[in-house]
Amino acid sequence: MVSFIKYHPRSNTYVIEKRAFLYENLTLDGNVIVGQEVKFWKNLTVTGRLELGKGSVVRGNVKARSALVCSRAKILGNIETISELFLLDKAKISAAACQGDIRVRPGCVIDSVKADGTLEIVGKALVRKVEPLTKVVIRGEEQSVFPTNF
Repeated sequence: MVSFIKYHPRSNTYVIEKRAFLYENLTLDGNVIVGQEVKFWKNLTVTGRLELGKGSVVRGNVKARSALVCSRAKILGNIETISELFLLDKAKISAAACQGDIRVRPGCVIDSVKADGTLEIVGKALVRKVEPLTKVVIRGEEQSVFPTNF
């Protein structure tokens, strides 16, 4: 394992240091916490939960069981999750697909969304295309129901 990726065995969690730069595809078996402003030039695949740090950029595709995309993070490819997907303020995503629920905070930009569960948009967010059969709920910012124990 490279020096800027640490592993915590008890929680099966990998931690990627802030401002790291990864040139190759990365596949990690477990949970992943990505520091701020990390750059991925290719794809990121995670078998567990992903927390993509503030201001991070993924130029390829992302796959994870569940994901939290922090504010101002960008995924230039697609993101696919199984259970849930949370997009915090001003995150930018090309296409998002989730077998569960997707929650979107204000300022987010998403080109295309498909959720087997519910797409919840809080405040002003730009969603260019919602795939058929996606249930959409729109709430004001004061009505936000984001979990605190993600």
